[in-house]
Amino acid sequence: MKYKLKIKNDILYLFLLLTVTQFFNYSVLRAPLRFLVLLGVVGLLLLETWFIRAFSIYSGKKVSKYSDVIIRISLKDRFFGYFILPAIFYVSLLFFLFFNRNEMLGYVVLAGCMVLLLVLFLNVKSSLNKLYSLAIATRAIFDFICITIFYLLLNSYIRIGFGIEMFTILTILSSLVLLVFVLKIHNRLGFIEFLVSILSSLVVSLFTIFFWNYNIFVIPAVGALAFYLIISIWNIRFSGKIKFVDYLIPFLYVAIAIILVLNI
Repeated sequence: MKYKLKIKNDILYLFLLLTVTQFFNYSVLRAPLRFLVLLGVVGLLLLETWFIRAFSIYSGKKVSKYSDVIIRISLKDRFFGYFILPAIFYVSLLFFLFFNRNEMLGYVVLAGCMVLLLVLFLNVKSSLNKLYSLAIATRAIFDFICITIFYLLLNSYIRIGFGIEMFTILTILSSLVLLVFVLKIHNRLGFIEFLVSILSSLVVSLFTIFFWNYNIFVIPAVGALAFYLIISIWNIRFSGKIKFVDYLIPFLYVAIAIILVLNI
């Protein structure tokens, strides 16, 4: 019963966030910019309030049931994952909704992002039981959040109307920053890893340039798939797998996904 109540609280927060964000989406062409900024700030505060509340309640754990000594998770260790990255994710969603003019796509993306946030909410609570590290499942959710952020940003760049040169520069910078975020989440950030991130961001940008002459739905989808491929390969490497077939599977998934995207 207590667990169900906690789930209901998460769903209530998500419903409030969905209401504010949908109102933002509805008001894009109907309200002044100042009002939209206010709605965005309210939504961001709702999101951050959930993480603050969850961290304050669940960040402490008794050493044992026979002791009153409580060990607390370091806020510094979890600050980026629990506060910065979700904020970037939500701002990217607002950015996308502001420039998007396809009503159906807006609803689909908004619904998908809310589902992703609900999964994140539930996994963060589970992760807080791990005193010294993020849970593996929570890291996977953060990976998908980075992929979604990249997709939203590419969509926004396309809809703003940037030329190929500016789009390429923004794609390289965005993918590089997000790849560094992924390394930070997995505690793998170092000089060599940073160089690999630079090369990977160049590969992702080349992917998008190759499909530049396709429609505005294909370019961000293909870019996000290329970004997903890079992260998938990294995760396989992080897990210590060395078999060729392990690395082949993500390529097959991405190839099939690209074929589907091109034929929709």
